[in-house]
Amino acid sequence: MYLIIFICTCLIILTILSICAQQLHELQASVLAYGKLNLHNNKKPTTLWANQLSKWTVPKHYFSHFYVIGLITAIVSIAELVFLSCFNKSLFIMQLLDQYDTRAGTHHVSQQQCIVGLTLLTCHLSRRVYESFWIEKPSKTATMHASHYLIGIGFYGAMVLGTWLEGVSNVESSLSQPQDTYFNIASLSAILLFLYASYHQYKCHSILSLLRQSKDEGTYSIPRGDWFEMLVTPHYFADILIYLSLNILYRFQNYILICGLIWTIVNLSIVSGETQMWYQSHFSAEKLNQAFPHGRKRILPGLY
Repeated sequence: MYLIIFICTCLIILTILSICAQQLHELQASVLAYGKLNLHNNKKPTTLWANQLSKWTVPKHYFSHFYVIGLITAIVSIAELVFLSCFNKSLFIMQLLDQYDTRAGTHHVSQQQCIVGLTLLTCHLSRRVYESFWIEKPSKTATMHASHYLIGIGFYGAMVLGTWLEGVSNVESSLSQPQDTYFNIASLSAILLFLYASYHQYKCHSILSLLRQSKDEGTYSIPRGDWFEMLVTPHYFADILIYLSLNILYRFQNYILICGLIWTIVNLSIVSGETQMWYQSHFSAEKLNQAFPHGRKRILPGLY
């Protein structure tokens, strides 16, 4: 299927561009930072084109759009799978793909993996929608680059499609084939890891939402509690574990989700490094030592 190749290619390109943006000052100063990193960004573009590029911003609370659009895509996808598996009938997405694409590469993921994977990602997106509107408290003045906004919307839509595109032919043919009801160790491990990471990500987001005790938009504190005791950005680590759990579910045979995991690790590792430098530049060494008595890794416990 050409759409699978297109999504994987886009994710690989984005991964390379993220590394380039982190290495090149002009892109680092104009595109990379967002939220509080952009609100207090000491790195300024030195060229006209980069300065103009840095002005293409949207409010940071638009992050919620990622999850809303992703959840809508997931609901449409659930309807698509229900009609394919129960009535052997395509809805909008597959009718469009059958008209302009092929079914090549849509047989190597099982029906069970498609259903469980889509269910898990739908749960993740539902939780993030709830957190975005009722838990998180983004600054009204914080912004992100427009490229982040477009990439975020595309990423979550791609991940939803990625849970079932590579097995859609098996879903469609399920009426004429015996069903495999064996729930293997990989599936159980994936679900447990997903729930474990989701719980801690929720805890970390709740801690972050309580940080700003002052009404001053520019007031920030150092987060404490839960995984923040060992990591600078534990909510990013939880995100990596969530996409790792999905890859375990698919036994690392789902190409879109493999590329999505790679992009997630690279992108969030870069942002976590920027976050650590922000802490070091905005808090005194004494305060950091009090908050991090044993030091903290950026994003991966004991490694990085």
